[in-house]
Amino acid sequence: MPDLHVVSLRYALRPSEHASFTNPPPIEFETQDAQFRLAEGELTCKMKTHFADPADARPTVEPTIRAWEIDADLRLCPDVLKFDFDGADVIDSTPAPPGVYGVAYIVGSGAATASGSASVLIGYLDYPAPPPSTFRMNPDADAILGRYQMHRAGREPLQSMAYFCLTFLETKAGSRHDAAALYRIDHLVLKKIGELTSTRGDTSTARKANAAHPLSRQEHAWLDAAVKMLIWRTGDTRDAAALPLMTMSDLPTL
Repeated sequence: MPDLHVVSLRYALRPSEHASFTNPPPIEFETQDAQFRLAEGELTCKMKTHFADPADARPTVEPTIRAWEIDADLRLCPDVLKFDFDGADVIDSTPAPPGVYGVAYIVGSGAATASGSASVLIGYLDYPAPPPSTFRMNPDADAILGRYQMHRAGREPLQSMAYFCLTFLETKAGSRHDAAALYRIDHLVLKKIGELTSTRGDTSTARKANAAHPLSRQEHAWLDAAVKMLIWRTGDTRDAAALPLMTMSDLPTL
């Protein structure tokens, strides 16, 4: 019987409608499960643990890949970094008979490659930095991210989206006071999110009919940045006691 071993998994960098990379140098980092190297549009994940089947190996690296995609998306621009599984390098470790030098297997993906004619908006000379080792997506972070992406796609006003994110955390924790403690967010930050989502807007954007006036440019930027911080915070894998307190100084000046 063959003794198969997954040496590496390969992922192709998907062409983006919003960004391009011009001769970026390779970028390398590692986790406890794999060594990652992105070069010339291909991400190679060299496995540090044994797997016989690529399907079993993929769940050990893809949470890191998705965290990288989301982190880059929030820091730079939409879909700046997207990967498609492109195959695996698998070897047979069974001792070969005399005169036979062994067999290597290349497992393909059959993944489609995205294409399009949309113009490139932003050019980068470097690949996005790897994600923080303490950031991984989870159902709570996905819930907030999903609403944020709806807003960014023009399907929901900023105020209603941000208010959902605020009340989502409050509901999970039990109250605004409990959310501040659980997620280590200064109560002034949560209070300001509540204020801007309840008292700002016009007939097409306001969450409440008695909103006084539209968001200023600074308020819009602050609220957008605050929601991004909520995504990073809900995706932080550290215990609450180890989290740095998120304060107004971590956000744009109002």
